[in-house]
Amino acid sequence: MSCLTPIWRSFRDIPADAEGAFISCSGMFALDTLEVACNPGIASFGLTERKPPNMWRWAVVDAKGLITDEGWEPTQMDAKRSAVDALQHVVAR
Repeated sequence: MSCLTPIWRSFRDIPADAEGAFISCSGMFALDTLEVACNPGIASFGLTERKPPNMWRWAVVDAKGLITDEGWEPTQMDAKRSAVDALQHVVAR
């Protein structure tokens, strides 16, 4: 992950297979605005979701479905950046 840029996907674009089911039951997320970033070989994934009125939540979820890090940002781009930074710390461990 340190040398790869994760690909962000809308939850709507994730197949309704095991991956989609795992993401949807990993927490109470607003699925209509949820975007997920993950890379092959890395068990954790990052996500962003819009929270009214104008905030974006970001989080890192581990292989057990537990949120290991999260925060809030004023824009989706900022939230994505924070999620990627947190994911890079997970990979570095």
